[in-house]
Amino acid sequence: MELPNSKIMQLKQLFADSLLSELFSVRKEDELERFSSLRFKSNDLRIRAIEIWDNPQGQFFRVYHGSQIADEVKILLQQVDGLFNARGNVHDFRGDFSIICKQLKEVLSSDTALAAAKANPVYSRNSGYEGLSLPDVDTADDTILGRTFTWKEILAIHDADDDNLKKALSQSGVYLQRSADGTARYVGSAYGTGGLLGRWIRHLGSNGDAKHLNFYILENGYNNVLFTVLEITPVDNALSAETRWKTTLGTYNAGPYNGKQLNCN
Repeated sequence: MELPNSKIMQLKQLFADSLLSELFSVRKEDELERFSSLRFKSNDLRIRAIEIWDNPQGQFFRVYHGSQIADEVKILLQQVDGLFNARGNVHDFRGDFSIICKQLKEVLSSDTALAAAKANPVYSRNSGYEGLSLPDVDTADDTILGRTFTWKEILAIHDADDDNLKKALSQSGVYLQRSADGTARYVGSAYGTGGLLGRWIRHLGSNGDAKHLNFYILENGYNNVLFTVLEITPVDNALSAETRWKTTLGTYNAGPYNGKQLNCN
């Protein structure tokens, strides 16, 4: 199969033709000077991305995965043709990328891989959430603007040992909590200990920690809520930026709870 010249276009064609698209949903596309990447949404297999890298010896194909991937899945990845490097969170392959991707689809969709992934939960280390199984989050990707997070992903980031994403979310700034369909919205700011991530953890520990937001969470739960960063600000500017975003998004409601505008002050 002849592939396009652009690495990102190659990846998209490989992803579709190999039917890896039946296993993973793309969260983000990256096209950088040395490599291009399709980054995936959280999944039980803990596969975070597929990438094509430029190298003096020629291009190679990379599978990037979480550090807590099941051992059985690692073994299956090592059975794919062309493997020349397996270390840390990556498996690297040379050869026909079309064949490599088809073999990846075959091994990762096998009963062995799916059963191993299901039998490999990672539990929260936070004493308030003991026994809660957490998703895999690509914590090496420190992009935060335009990215949404579920409440379980926030707990996973808070627990993570690698700190790229945690460091980015420890800044002060303004954030949005919204319903999955976007109709209910709450704007808040973070300027204290732990920055945005610390403030989100406090929200989770108190079913909202704000009057109208509390009512919404009691009615709907946090499974229906997404968190996102609106703006990174200096500590001293966070409150004024919060006021501006409340006005911009129309989230302020001084009257009775209406299930949509969740800022009461």
